[in-house]
Amino acid sequence: MENKNKKRNIILIVAILVIILLSFGLSAYIRNSSKQGNETETSASVASSENESSESKAKELQVVVQYVDREIFRAPLSKDALYMIKDGVVSEVPEGTTLESMGDEALETKHHINLMQVKDNSVAVIQSNCSNQICVSIGKMTDTDYDFPITCLPHGLIIVVQ
Repeated sequence: MENKNKKRNIILIVAILVIILLSFGLSAYIRNSSKQGNETETSASVASSENESSESKAKELQVVVQYVDREIFRAPLSKDALYMIKDGVVSEVPEGTTLESMGDEALETKHHINLMQVKDNSVAVIQSNCSNQICVSIGKMTDTDYDFPITCLPHGLIIVVQ
């Protein structure tokens, strides 16, 4: 019985690591392919708008939320807001909203809820009712440091900056 539990735990850990690595690879691929699209511009237009393109890249960064196998939300990283992701549906909530303030709705047995905060060109999951809290402990992604996605495996969420 104990060997069976150890085997299950090892399989679960390996599955989690594979999902994290896949989401990291997908994020790097998407970011790399968007950079290649920008490199196909002519050198004359690049030279004349070098300052404009660096400013527009900073403005173009967006928070992208994927639920299970599809994109469910996209918002500018520059727009400060607090979002609730509840059972795969994203909605903006008032600043100061917490799981505790939601009462019974935040119970893990009723709904899958993550509170995602976009503030000062960064994004973080500040609260979640998931079982392992990895999404909260990952911390924040900023406009300059967004290589590693925020993942919530129990709720099937992947949050990236593109």
